[in-house]
Amino acid sequence: MGNIGGKEKNTDYVNDRISRLYGSLLPSAIGSLLTATVASLIDVVILSYYLGPDMLAVVGLCMPVYMMVNTLGMLIASGASTLYAQYLGEGNREEGCRFFTAAVMQMCICGGLLMMAGLSFTEHVVSLLGANAAVVEETGEYVHVLFFFMIPLMFYVLLLFFVRIDNDPKRTLSATIVCAIVNIILDVLFVGPLALGVTGAAMATCLAYTLGLVVNMTHFITSKNSLRLVFNGLSGRNVRIWKAGMPLAVSQLGMTVSTNIYNNLIIRAGNEAYVAVYTVLTQLSMISMAIYDGIGQAAQPLIAAANGAGKPDRIKKVFKYGMRLELVGTVGLAVMYVLGAGAVAILFSIREGEMLTLTVSGIRIYALSVPFMGLNSIIMYYFQAQEKAGRGLLISLLSGSVLPVLALVIIITAFGNEYVWFSFVTAQAAALGVSLLLYCN
Repeated sequence: MGNIGGKEKNTDYVNDRISRLYGSLLPSAIGSLLTATVASLIDVVILSYYLGPDMLAVVGLCMPVYMMVNTLGMLIASGASTLYAQYLGEGNREEGCRFFTAAVMQMCICGGLLMMAGLSFTEHVVSLLGANAAVVEETGEYVHVLFFFMIPLMFYVLLLFFVRIDNDPKRTLSATIVCAIVNIILDVLFVGPLALGVTGAAMATCLAYTLGLVVNMTHFITSKNSLRLVFNGLSGRNVRIWKAGMPLAVSQLGMTVSTNIYNNLIIRAGNEAYVAVYTVLTQLSMISMAIYDGIGQAAQPLIAAANGAGKPDRIKKVFKYGMRLELVGTVGLAVMYVLGAGAVAILFSIREGEMLTLTVSGIRIYALSVPFMGLNSIIMYYFQAQEKAGRGLLISLLSGSVLPVLALVIIITAFGNEYVWFSFVTAQAAALGVSLLLYCN
């Protein structure tokens, strides 16, 4: 079995201690996901500070575009990196690099098509996002910038997966830190003194991502790099990449769809205040996702490599270690949300009145769903890393879109708007029941 790392050969995903490997990969995995969270959170906080809390609805309505980028990016990056790790587990690095090459080509094509379509049909996109007359202009400005930077945004996702696996997790962590710091500086500059409004906030985020991409690209000029482009024999690789990446991509797509549906249903059932509160909960859900998906992404190459090496006992040990991490991380996070709900509301410039009460209540109810999300996530990664796409796909569909939307409709219809946030808990608890059944059978 070939050693799975860069040329320095100091990482072996099949034989090294599981705790050591998690310790190496986890900071990078969580930090990478926190980049998107921090960038979006900074946008929301600064927009609400300079332009008022009404602008929370703008970022909330544009969240599906962010999620669409992650959906395609995760589909390609997670699928290709899973197969890359599997073939490294078999000792076949050249075959692994073929999947890297196919992923690079797919990112170029998909990113280019999305950019052209988004820039050409911005008004139609804004309409699909559900923006009403009060925020339609600002939403259009924000989303137009996102589509212009579509290619670097998608390549940022790709390199986070591959550079981390290629024996360089510290570089991906550095890229996320640089990205976050640059985003803060540019947000304050563009939205504050330069008064560029929501366009400035979007530009700050996209430029920060682009710089983070550049940091990750420096991996290719180091001695750690073992990634290379192999153009011969690529036939059939694209289909396998999409199949392997489908569970995680559907999870991201489910969040995109359910967020858009939530926005449209809530704004009809309630008003802009409910959408603003849902935007706060969306930001918290992204923080939660950074924790529980980060643990899953750290487990992914370990499970995939063990699967490629034919070591089922190793797979079970990695999975059980990840389950323990999920429980500790998500329960701790839920407690923080419950205790800090008032402080979170103030952070978003919500300080008094009905909106404060609604926000605090929503945060505390949402917190109850976080441990369920974490357990659903690690079980989904367990199946995805072994190319058991059907089971992973079912978990993704149920937890990411089908059950959340179904629970939302039922709860609003049966109990009214004031109980809307219980849809999170109901949906994730039901999804976990299915996940456990799939794992046990």
